[in-house]
Amino acid sequence: MPLALSKHLSLKRFTKGEAAQQTHIKLNHRRIFILPSKDGLTLAIVILLMLVASINYNNSMGFVFTFLLAAAAQASTLYSFKNLSGLIVSLSKTPDCYAGSTGHINFIIKEPGERERWAIHASHLGQLKTFDITKDLLLPVKLPIQFSHRGWYTPSTITLSTSFPFGVFRAWSPLLFKQPILVYPQPIDTGLALEFYPLNKEQNGLQSSQLGTDDFAGLKPYQLGQNYRQINWKAFAAEKGLFSNEFSAEQSASIWLNWQSCHQLALEEKLSQLCFWVLNCEAEGLKYGLRLPGIELAPSHGIEHQRACLKELALYEHA
Repeated sequence: MPLALSKHLSLKRFTKGEAAQQTHIKLNHRRIFILPSKDGLTLAIVILLMLVASINYNNSMGFVFTFLLAAAAQASTLYSFKNLSGLIVSLSKTPDCYAGSTGHINFIIKEPGERERWAIHASHLGQLKTFDITKDLLLPVKLPIQFSHRGWYTPSTITLSTSFPFGVFRAWSPLLFKQPILVYPQPIDTGLALEFYPLNKEQNGLQSSQLGTDDFAGLKPYQLGQNYRQINWKAFAAEKGLFSNEFSAEQSASIWLNWQSCHQLALEEKLSQLCFWVLNCEAEGLKYGLRLPGIELAPSHGIEHQRACLKELALYEHA
């Protein structure tokens, strides 16, 4: 899509990049910029002095070396451009992130042609990584980042740059992606007791098919996200398939992670405590539900349920 003249000349385009992209970005002549480096400016002064001296003394060999050096420097602009041109950059999935922790911005660089790329730098918020790319390669790159707040985090500009081959010119390409990262609250145990509530008060004392730890009740197909300790390894070893143990309990109880249980805490402390309980219940293989003001998630377990609960905590009262 062609750019308007005002956007072509915008200083922000050279430092922050063009409008954010949803999927991937291919580096072309419109996205790659080249300017002399500090060493390049020093070389330009040297070439100028050599030219003045050659003219002053009418030295033919001085002219030869001056123009040869200038031609080599000029030719390096083409190689710097080609070192970035054609690369395809896309953000990849970021693992679960928690406020106060160090995560990573993950992206993939694809070399679609038959060229090798050398000494390419990737930078994001002062973090720098240098790498080479071989022919027809998908290269995953990770840049560390400190997540300070919960909610949606939108990555800043990712800049790819190179000074290959001579270091006298720097070619760079600033890239923006429209793929925010969800940051969960920081899990903190404040010492509050976790409360258990009967699933159905009329069924107290009756047997239930809900998960418990009393009597073995049979097998059921294993579901993704269940605790591995519930797997029946004997059935698996007998090549009967992947099953999990099911128990019957005298009293069926579910765990409600309730906002009111943390009423004495400040907002962020409440969310951190609830986050800690979610992770702890999931690690123990328990069924749990989440109650926030205006929000209720029914008791369940598994990775998807955990992420649903953490998402509600991460976005609570966020625009």
